[in-house]
Amino acid sequence: MAILYGSIGRPSKPAEGNLSTADKIKDYLSKVAAHIPSEVISIYLLGKSIAPEEPILGIWAMVCWALAIFLRWWGTEGEGKIINVILTSVAFPIWVMAIGGTLLGFTFGVQISTLIVLVFAVLAGLLYNNE
Repeated sequence: MAILYGSIGRPSKPAEGNLSTADKIKDYLSKVAAHIPSEVISIYLLGKSIAPEEPILGIWAMVCWALAIFLRWWGTEGEGKIINVILTSVAFPIWVMAIGGTLLGFTFGVQISTLIVLVFAVLAGLLYNNE
């Protein structure tokens, strides 16, 4: 994925400073990919396979949500830190529900959550600050 999008979450600016259409698309796609807390989603899925029953699964989701927020806060620098942490805070529970999980028993359902993921990915790509 990093090859496709360039450096995920960072602008892909050529040396001359003028962005081509392809570079603009790569930059936007890197912003879309950057706010998805994929490292913690992977950890959540591993835990889900070990403990697939409620209430442990819901508690595991909350632990992973806190971990996603912590990692984004710790790993983000610059003026866009707050908005990027907020985007991850919203993205994680949406992704959990889209892959069939719950947050302490709450879910929108897989179909609705998947539609929310699609809309959120487009909107968050516009908001993500990679400066």
